[in-house]
Amino acid sequence: MSAPGQVLRVMTWNVRDLLGDPFALTRVLRAADADVVCLQEGARWPGSRNRLSRLAGRAGLFFVDGGRASAGTAVLVSLRTEVRDAVAARLPVQGWRTRPRGYVRARVRLVGSVPVQVICLHLGLDPDERSRHVGLVLDDLPPPLTDVPGAVPVLFAGDLNERPDGPSWTALRSRAVDPGADAPPTFRSDRPRHRIDAVLVDPALGVRSYGFPTGVDEADVVAASDHRPVLAEVVLPSSARTPR
Repeated sequence: MSAPGQVLRVMTWNVRDLLGDPFALTRVLRAADADVVCLQEGARWPGSRNRLSRLAGRAGLFFVDGGRASAGTAVLVSLRTEVRDAVAARLPVQGWRTRPRGYVRARVRLVGSVPVQVICLHLGLDPDERSRHVGLVLDDLPPPLTDVPGAVPVLFAGDLNERPDGPSWTALRSRAVDPGADAPPTFRSDRPRHRIDAVLVDPALGVRSYGFPTGVDEADVVAASDHRPVLAEVVLPSSARTPR
């Protein structure tokens, strides 16, 4: 679906703890030309903010929040994107050997458009943990547009570690739609078989295009990570109009 308005380019990508080719990673981020980049498995150790800021700078982007505070998830934005506020948070996990999890929630807008809440998240490998974490993320959000006039539309972007018919996708679809029902798989990057990475979009918004970002070299993606990026062109209403 589509509608007149500003187009916000939102990309999600699991970058495998930044263990891949850093030059290929930078080339992908530059070629994608996204307004909002949601990373999973970015830097998560002490000094993570500095490392992510340097990565953003090399890609012509700006670091917003995330890193160690959100267990490796992070949000970067372009010069075109205005950030109203951002919060990085951890999600509870059981056992010290369990990989930490977290998410970043950022309220952003383009000039002349309504703001949107972008939630960058990375769910775990355990189904029960995924369900708990999705519940906590949803509880942290304001009510949907249908309940509160003037509420901010929501986008979820991340590695869900689950196929689209799973319960975590179903729960997130209580607030957003999946524009990529026919999109190709995202994992692994060299031989993709499973669609576990996605951008889910508030039903109040339109989507102009969805899938692998145009202009990105697939060889660079494989060199940089074991996941393929997903980019959604989301149509934002004018700030003079309220989304319905």
